[in-house]
Amino acid sequence: MERLKSGTAERVLKMSINLVRVQKSNQKKLQKRGAATRKINKIIPIVFIVVAAVIVVFLVVRLFSKANGQHVLPRARVVTPTSGSDTGNQSVSDGVEASGETLTSFISLAPSETLISVLSIDMNSDRFEDQVIAVRRENVPHLVIVVGMYEPDSNTYVRVAEITTGISRVRTFSFTGIDMTGEHRNDLVYQGVKDDGTSVMAIYTIRRVSANFELVKIGEFESDGTIFIQQDDRSLSYELSQTRGASFPVWVYSSAQDESGGENASLSQIQTEYRWNETEQQYVETRQIRVTGSRIAAQELARIQDGTVDTFAGFLHGLWYKTANTQDGIRYIFFDYTQKEVIFLYNDTEEVYSWEDSNLRRSGIYISTTNESITNMQRRCDISLLGIDEVNLRVIDDVRMIIKESNLWDGRYRKMTVQSAYSGEQTRSVHSDYVAQLVNGPAWMTDNGFRMTFSDSSYTLSSNAMYDSGTFLTGVVGNSAIIQFRSSSRSAILSEVYQMSFNTVTVPATSRHPAEVQIDYNTLYLEPVRLSPDAVYAAEGRALTLTRESD
Repeated sequence: MERLKSGTAERVLKMSINLVRVQKSNQKKLQKRGAATRKINKIIPIVFIVVAAVIVVFLVVRLFSKANGQHVLPRARVVTPTSGSDTGNQSVSDGVEASGETLTSFISLAPSETLISVLSIDMNSDRFEDQVIAVRRENVPHLVIVVGMYEPDSNTYVRVAEITTGISRVRTFSFTGIDMTGEHRNDLVYQGVKDDGTSVMAIYTIRRVSANFELVKIGEFESDGTIFIQQDDRSLSYELSQTRGASFPVWVYSSAQDESGGENASLSQIQTEYRWNETEQQYVETRQIRVTGSRIAAQELARIQDGTVDTFAGFLHGLWYKTANTQDGIRYIFFDYTQKEVIFLYNDTEEVYSWEDSNLRRSGIYISTTNESITNMQRRCDISLLGIDEVNLRVIDDVRMIIKESNLWDGRYRKMTVQSAYSGEQTRSVHSDYVAQLVNGPAWMTDNGFRMTFSDSSYTLSSNAMYDSGTFLTGVVGNSAIIQFRSSSRSAILSEVYQMSFNTVTVPATSRHPAEVQIDYNTLYLEPVRLSPDAVYAAEGRALTLTRESD
């Protein structure tokens, strides 16, 4: 019994000792695990710091190597050049034209330059293509041409010359490479129209002087008419690069007034030929031909009377006005051969006739028409050619009754052009209407958020962020009422010259009154134009719509 108790006590003691050992072992494991956890918590921030430092060092090294190790060309921008008020609204795209073609300049662009056009030609006959670019430059009103020669050793394009043209309108500008002198060498030819309507052309060639290239002007031409290069066919031996070819002449057409006068005096021309002079290394005048207006008119009349209806009908196409009219108003006739219509206009009356049939006769045409509203009313027009812009018209109505009114359409008619639209009292009346409405106020709001006021000969233009003021001048050129702005600041918002026109509103016909077209003096349209002595032509720029501010 005592042995049994002593054995039990020993087992209990052993179990207690084992339990103590297990507890100490567990405590040691927990201590080791806690130490490992503390080590890990210390290592994680260190790892993050090291990774961040590596990333920063990589980016700094990459930027440094890009700035110093390789030359980065500025990416070209292509814009649609504008003038005046269009400056803040011009369309800009990175290197992509409206046609979808990508322009790339291998010549380094300055920060103030915007790429307009690119031409790749071999100018120094080294079998490597050089590059010529046209750019817009800040504070320079005209296009600038930059010539870059390719250097094979450095694989770069080096600027060798610049040309400041007298052309500011991009749509009139073009340049190309032509072998003008027949020496198997491309010459640079650019042409365009200046702001005053004058046509210009210039020819440049590249020459090597010592170790440098030099751009030499070998021809420059300017005229109020046409300038063109007469590219004659060259021999087969030239095409095979065996011999030199004949140089291309340049013809310049300019207007001249006949001393004898006459109705065709204004059509006279002076045609001047320029040819390449080997000795002077320039294009020089070789001959001049004076063509009288009567001769040009005869040639034009011969072209009109070539024996086809289409040609004569094409000559008639447009608006004609009767030269002899009463005080009641002017009679107009509009011929539209493409739509097969002849429209008679007088005051507020418009009669539309279908062009049914036409037959040529010795010096004119015979046209049969039918009224589109009253089909049993027919009108025959007997037209005789008197000049390149004048015809004699005799109208015969066939309505099974006598209508003496039709005789009033008979007479001489001239084609409506910008030169013949208004004259005398009509011109002064149109001009005074616009001036009175402009200053009548109280103010005008433009469609792009500007407030505009006119007083006497000055104007102000303002918005939340911009302000401009200056003087304005109005007048009439041809049949167009124009307004010219002169800003008192260096950064003008408006273009220089606009054509003015009021909005028109058609009042529907009623049982008592026919349809009537009325002028809306509260809406004024301004379209940018360029001027010539007796006409206006559409120009680049943003058109404006002015709405009178309500009181």
